[in-house]
Amino acid sequence: MASKKELKAKYIDQQQTYEQVCLTGKELLRDALHNEGIELLHVSHRVKSFESFYEKISRKKYTDPYSDTEDICGLRVICFYINDLPSVGDIIGQTFQIQNSIDKIQEAETDRFGYRSNHYIVTLPNEPEYSTYSGHKIEVQTRTALMHTWAHIQGKLEYKKAEHTPRIFRRKLFQLSALLELADEQFQALKLEKNLFRASLTAQSTEFTPTTELNIDTFMAFMELYFPNRRESYRYSKLLMVQLINCQLNFSDLILGYNSLKDHLGEIEKDAAQKFSREEMMKVILSITNESYFLSFKHDELLAKNETIILGWQKRIQS
Repeated sequence: MASKKELKAKYIDQQQTYEQVCLTGKELLRDALHNEGIELLHVSHRVKSFESFYEKISRKKYTDPYSDTEDICGLRVICFYINDLPSVGDIIGQTFQIQNSIDKIQEAETDRFGYRSNHYIVTLPNEPEYSTYSGHKIEVQTRTALMHTWAHIQGKLEYKKAEHTPRIFRRKLFQLSALLELADEQFQALKLEKNLFRASLTAQSTEFTPTTELNIDTFMAFMELYFPNRRESYRYSKLLMVQLINCQLNFSDLILGYNSLKDHLGEIEKDAAQKFSREEMMKVILSITNESYFLSFKHDELLAKNETIILGWQKRIQS
C-alpha cells in the first residue's frame, strides 16, 4: 500500500469528483423518491474524510484502497415508516446500478443491539451523461427516523457493539433497542389503522352530525366524501380544521353550508376565475354561509382576494 502522504495527495485531488458524485446521486434519488410519493424525513450525503478513509483501509488492510473502499461517497435516506424501506430499496435499484446490498435489519441477531439499516453499494446509471463518474461507488443507507436516532445515540455513547460495552450497561441497551424496534412496528401499525379508519368513514358514507368528533381523520373523510373530484392538501386541511375548532363549528355547520351552495359551486368558481381545491372551496362556502367564520378569517389571503365575490353571494343567498 502507498504511503499515507501519497494516499492523501490522491484523495485531495479526487475530492471534488467525490463531492459531485454524491450530489448527482442525491439529486437522482431524491427526485425518484418524490415521484413515487415516498414520505421522507430527508436524503443526505457526505464524502468520507481522509482520516476516516485512512483509518478504515489501515484497519481492513486493503491492498487496493480506492477500489476496496466502497463508502467514500455516501447517501442516507431517512424514512418515517419501516414498511417504506423495501419500496425505497426498489427505487434505489431502478435509479442506480446495484453492486451489492446488505440488510442489517434482517441480519441482526435477536439477542443483540446494534447498527440497524439497509446498505446498498451502487454506481450511477450507465448513461453517457454520467460516464465521467463511471466506476465511482456510492454507499446508500436506508433507515427509519428511530433507527437513525438510535445510531446517533450509540455513536455518542461509543457503544456500537456489545463487545465494546461494559457488561453492566448491556441489559439497558438491549431494552432500549427493543423498545425502539417495537415503536417502529407500532407506528407502522398505527399508520395502517389510520388509513383503514379513514377509508371506512368514506366508504360507509358516514353520517356526520354535531356529535361526530372533529379530528383530522374524520375531517379528511368528510372532505373526500363531499368533494371527491377536487385536489386536496393535507397541510391546509389541518389549518382549516383548527379554524373550525376556533369558531366552535361542527359537521352540521359544514353540511348546512355545503347544501346551501352545492348547486352553485361552478358559478362561484367562474366568478372567482379559478378552480378551488377542497379546502379552498370549503373556506369560501363557510365565508358565504357562516358569519362568525367570515368575520374571524376574512383577512385570510384567499378570502381577502375573493371578498367582493363572497359578499355578493352572501346577499344572493339571503334574498
